[in-house]
Amino acid sequence: MCYNNFNVKVADAHGGISVGQDGATHQALEEITNMCYLPNMRMVIPCDAIETEKATEAIAFIEGPAVVRYGREATPLVSTIATPYKFALANIIRYRGEKKNFIEAFEIKLSTDYESEGEDLSVIACGPMVAEAMRAAYILKEEYRIEVRILNVHTVKPIDEEAMVKAGEETGVIITAEEHQVGGFGNIVAGVIARGKRYQAPLLMEMVGVEDKFGESGAPWELMKTFGLTAEHIAQRARKLYQRKNGE
Repeated sequence: MCYNNFNVKVADAHGGISVGQDGATHQALEEITNMCYLPNMRMVIPCDAIETEKATEAIAFIEGPAVVRYGREATPLVSTIATPYKFALANIIRYRGEKKNFIEAFEIKLSTDYESEGEDLSVIACGPMVAEAMRAAYILKEEYRIEVRILNVHTVKPIDEEAMVKAGEETGVIITAEEHQVGGFGNIVAGVIARGKRYQAPLLMEMVGVEDKFGESGAPWELMKTFGLTAEHIAQRARKLYQRKNGE
């Protein structure tokens, strides 16, 4: 497909650990890396069903190979039809305060429309981990008064390099979050920031993902806890990095 630049679109279902009880043989935890390093390939990893529809429509109009990665299990809706979406541009998500409906507690903008608010740290996530990043932002703000900039990187290739570099320079603390072998997505982000940021800009960085293990059988929510992928794990690691940044 990629060598000949064929106009083929791939539906990468059962991504991550969402297959649950089917276990390691049915759980895809390595394909972000495998797909992104193929020349001519494009890759989108939507955060929910609504964004999946938008992403699928977007790649349908792109000439050449592309893949959309999504899980089997139902995931929380954290976007709406009105949520801005543009292929290859990250969305910036900010927690604005408690609301009756979870999604209404957040403001979402295209990265090109966002101006820094001097946040304490950034969580850069893809796929179902965007919802966990949003919950983590809620925890960090309400319990520790830590302001979080969330980047929903629904397009992993081509990636929004400018948004990555700005997050690194403007917040100085980065947590990446992926439902995948740790570093598949995280190392792509790290490479972009390392190449693009100013030399004198300090940066602390952590990666949340599956730590060099094959999948296991279990309910998806149980596996999220087992592999340390929940909002609580993200918030805990983010708070520790924030404390290091401030010499605490």
